[in-house]
Amino acid sequence: MASSKDKILPGYGVDNTFQATKRLRVGPWYNAPATDPRSACRMDSVATEFAAQGLELEFVVLGWGSDFLREQHRWSIRRSRGTRGVVHDPFALRRNVYRVLLTRGRDGTVVFVPADPAFDETHEYLVVSGFRSLD
Repeated sequence: MASSKDKILPGYGVDNTFQATKRLRVGPWYNAPATDPRSACRMDSVATEFAAQGLELEFVVLGWGSDFLREQHRWSIRRSRGTRGVVHDPFALRRNVYRVLLTRGRDGTVVFVPADPAFDETHEYLVVSGFRSLD
């Protein structure tokens, strides 16, 4: 899973672009057995907040994007792709997207934070907040 507004994740193999995610067939992705090529268990396709809203999954792998980073001890959305239409509070929107993504995993969530200096403060913040680093 990944935010729809991130720009950097495709460079790390997490293709959250509109073209890639519009091909996702949500029903089979969530329900097909692990042996089915349409299954999320194959980990070769990405669902965004739009495909995940209201759903509960056993485990989730979340690619943390550059659209919601810690910078200078504050959350920042300056690297987010723009939004369409009138958005009264784009920061609240990004925060809520990550709330949706982080709460989809019923039994657990693994968060992938790219090994990029732009993510260092975010990674540190997540670890201090109780996330365990796997490196």
